[in-house]
Amino acid sequence: MSQRLIIVGAGMAAAYLLQQLAELGHELQVTVIGDELEACYNRVLLSGVLAGETAATDLGMLDERTPGRAVNFMAGTRVAAVDHEGGTVLTECGKLLAYDKLVFATGASVARPTMADGGVTGVEEFRTLEDARHLQTLARKGGRAVVVGGGLLGLEAAHGLNTLGFETTVVHRQPYLMNRQLDEEGARQLQAELERAGISFCLADAVAELQTCRQVLTGVALHAGTTLPCDLLLFATGISPKASLAARAGLAVDRGILIDPYMRTETAGIYALGECSQLGRSCFGLVAPIRDQARVLARELLGIPGPGFALEHWPTQLKISGIDIYSAGEVDAAGEQLVLRDQRAGVYRRLVLRDGRLVGAVLVGDKRGGNWYSELIASGKNISEFRRGLIFGREVSKAVQLTARAA
Repeated sequence: MSQRLIIVGAGMAAAYLLQQLAELGHELQVTVIGDELEACYNRVLLSGVLAGETAATDLGMLDERTPGRAVNFMAGTRVAAVDHEGGTVLTECGKLLAYDKLVFATGASVARPTMADGGVTGVEEFRTLEDARHLQTLARKGGRAVVVGGGLLGLEAAHGLNTLGFETTVVHRQPYLMNRQLDEEGARQLQAELERAGISFCLADAVAELQTCRQVLTGVALHAGTTLPCDLLLFATGISPKASLAARAGLAVDRGILIDPYMRTETAGIYALGECSQLGRSCFGLVAPIRDQARVLARELLGIPGPGFALEHWPTQLKISGIDIYSAGEVDAAGEQLVLRDQRAGVYRRLVLRDGRLVGAVLVGDKRGGNWYSELIASGKNISEFRRGLIFGREVSKAVQLTARAA
């Protein structure tokens, strides 16, 4: 009899795990339980859905022809409890399911300050397809929107709202945007491009309080004293791992569900991956590490030996309002700086070299060569022989070297 695998959560982490299991070939009897009606879709593309640039039907991550046993999806279903001693999962509708192996892929929720939990009309979230659809209905009324957070989540939300017709302002606590991924000059270039698209910014400031009339949002007051009238407020200051179900089941939990490099929890037969998991002090919100986790866990579930999951400096790559962004390595590292600026074209490229090696890269407006730069950073390879043209990417650098040799 094949082993019964239950995956709690039907987001991107579950999708990557199913893809990896299918590639390896398996005889597992798989059940995926998710509380959303849509399962295993690409959340990275949600801002495009919100803006009307991407169809919701294009977000699916699983091929119906995926080899292996058919997967039983239980959509729109919440898990009420996990009994790891009895090896069962109880859903809120009262269904009891037995498992041999269990994977928590419960993801994360939007981090909301206490001021957002007062039931004020106009304070919204942007995390799911349903959220995107709801915000689109609100856009029919028009109005002013404030997004709190100038990181990945906030700028994606701001782009979507701006495209829908909201008069959109981003409030960011730090002095420049995407401060974890970009340097200050790259961030200023990005900000200038977004301002040209119609988005406004209040930097080095934060929301002090909400302004309401009969529990309906009318504006926000900032710490610096500015008041921003608004009809819609989105907090996008980060995410919080969903680990409460695992904690109630008796699993070891800190910010997320504690795992080892093979995604194993301290409880035999139970694993965790994705945004809900925590390895050492690290939690995970980017796609790259979650995909790596899925590769490791798929082998572990099938008993295939292989290396464990290792913490790395994963690159960040995305497109906001048509602006390409790529960041890798030590963005603020000391060392020799190679910089290309073309403000009129909206391009900024900066490479950081140390001891003849590339240690960091920031690309705004032109991400060509990004993957190559990441490879060079990871390998620690000496770049002296193709330093000429390095700032322009792999193809130009190679062409320059061939020309130099021919001469």
